[in-house]
Amino acid sequence: MYHVHGTHVVPGMTESQARQARRWEVPAMIVALLVIPYLLIDFYAPDGWETVTDVAYFLFWGFFVVEMLVMLRLAPDNWAWARRNLLDIAIIAVTAPVTFANEHVEAIQVLWLLRILDLMPVIHRHLFRVTVIRFAFILWALVIFGGGIAYAVLENNQETPPNLLEAIYWANTTVSTVGYGDWLPHTDETMLLAIPLQAMGVVLGAILVAGILPLFDKEFAEGFRDRVAQAVTKISGDVADIEADIEEISEGERAQDRVLAQIARDLAALKAHVGSAPAPDPEADTAGPGGEDARSV
Repeated sequence: MYHVHGTHVVPGMTESQARQARRWEVPAMIVALLVIPYLLIDFYAPDGWETVTDVAYFLFWGFFVVEMLVMLRLAPDNWAWARRNLLDIAIIAVTAPVTFANEHVEAIQVLWLLRILDLMPVIHRHLFRVTVIRFAFILWALVIFGGGIAYAVLENNQETPPNLLEAIYWANTTVSTVGYGDWLPHTDETMLLAIPLQAMGVVLGAILVAGILPLFDKEFAEGFRDRVAQAVTKISGDVADIEADIEEISEGERAQDRVLAQIARDLAALKAHVGSAPAPDPEADTAGPGGEDARSV
């Protein structure tokens, strides 16, 4: 029924076959979305509109049949395509015009809403991004809308039949397995309708959990990443301070070395100057005014 890559292009198709199959994606999406207003019009249609809704019924069913036949012609393996789209084929068979005389045919037509699930990849590419949580809410909306219309049609003969809002409310309480009991199934058909709706509640809950848990993981991962980034920033700041201190010490050592080197050069120059000066004459110090030696007086 639902495939990540859609139901039109299947494995084994040539490029030409795939291109022809993709041409059906947008028309199929439009027709599937038009099922929603069609069901509303059919439910609220006043007397005299039966011909219009009947023609629309045959047009919808005919489109799905033609689409299936074209896909079978393009598919490289018809049995493989049929197995891949077994539920679609079953829906076409169940909603066939042979059931048109059934007064509850409108309840069966809600199965056409499931075609929207086939087209989620197309919606993802052309309209908006379909995440797990969005898929869960889309499925929930389709189920309670279709289930509500089916319930309203099946319970239409009751003494106090539900309106569409009350029917959708019943479908929602059934899907959520709350079951207040203010609205109940009174016919065998409605009881059979309630069974898959109750099962869908479990499926929707599982899908929601699968979509929500990664968000918590993402929040945890982002928080952990922020804490690591803060720690790295702090360490980087400490390292920068240490490097500045080392640079300052290094600059101080180089200045001290320059002073010591200058002192050493001055000492060396002084020693050289002292070493090159003439030695004093000791006899010159004892001579008298006349130049005679004082010792001879």
